[in-house]
Amino acid sequence: MNKYLLYTYCLLLLAGCKRDIMQDVRDQQWNHERAIIDIVFENQVGTATIQRDEHNEGTVSFMYNATAGDGNRLVIKSLELSYGAQSELSEGDELIFDGNHTAQLTVTSKSGKTRAWTIQYVPFADELVGTWQITTLSVYGGAWPEYGGSAAYPDMAERAWNWQQDGSGPVAEYDNTLTFTLEGITEEGDAYGKVINHAGPDEQYADFIFIDDPDGARTPIDVNSKYRKIPVGEGTWKRNSRQGTLTFSGGSTVSTGRFVGSGTEKLDDFNNELTLPDHAFVFELTPSFVWIDIYKDRERFVENAKKYWVQVTKVSDQ
Repeated sequence: MNKYLLYTYCLLLLAGCKRDIMQDVRDQQWNHERAIIDIVFENQVGTATIQRDEHNEGTVSFMYNATAGDGNRLVIKSLELSYGAQSELSEGDELIFDGNHTAQLTVTSKSGKTRAWTIQYVPFADELVGTWQITTLSVYGGAWPEYGGSAAYPDMAERAWNWQQDGSGPVAEYDNTLTFTLEGITEEGDAYGKVINHAGPDEQYADFIFIDDPDGARTPIDVNSKYRKIPVGEGTWKRNSRQGTLTFSGGSTVSTGRFVGSGTEKLDDFNNELTLPDHAFVFELTPSFVWIDIYKDRERFVENAKKYWVQVTKVSDQ
């Protein structure tokens, strides 16, 4: 065999080997990957957690907005699988969950191997949803607590002489109800919706006009900017799950506070505290640090009010 024929033969042999190698690559018989990389369902809250254990059993867990509807049939919004893998379901299909909020989804690798993934959700519901009765408005304020200048007032309405005498002071709120509805949840897990502040049987909202009465002058001071934290009529609410805050918005009212449960809160190092028998919306107030008479109610309610609670109790989950 001359050198030319030998050279040609070797080239043909190498070309044949190359074709065989590429065919193997194209067939992907080596590819046994059958993983769920990412999955998102309609009305899912936040990002799903995807895990495989030492036995290569796969699990997916996520939170679901339980107020959104039928929790037994969830639509897949997006599904990302490992390279070359396929699933029995795809985007837009429904996955059927049982009474324990659990379902199975099979993923098949390019080589034909299968893995049954266990998918489970935790129902998400916000405790705010429902109707709450306003029971009491409370304030802590005043300067120089070390000299007795600060005080906590569990019930603003008890000091009726500080407010207008036509029933439009804090007491007007005590028959109001707050109805919260959930409209949705952001991808970060922040719930949001509508709130309706109903005026109650007296059909009044509080007009926070403090009456300053040195020497019988009875001078009105508008402090609605301090105490009108929940909008009248219809407004919106939104939680910040990372900061633990709650923001109200409606009309000219925009405020951010916290929603807290029962307990006793220490307010300073001089025996001022407040006990909440139930829940409350609590707002931090900004003192002016203007001191007129540190022992007068005006200091505690107007100039140097520091904290404000709208105490509530739940009357309905609807």
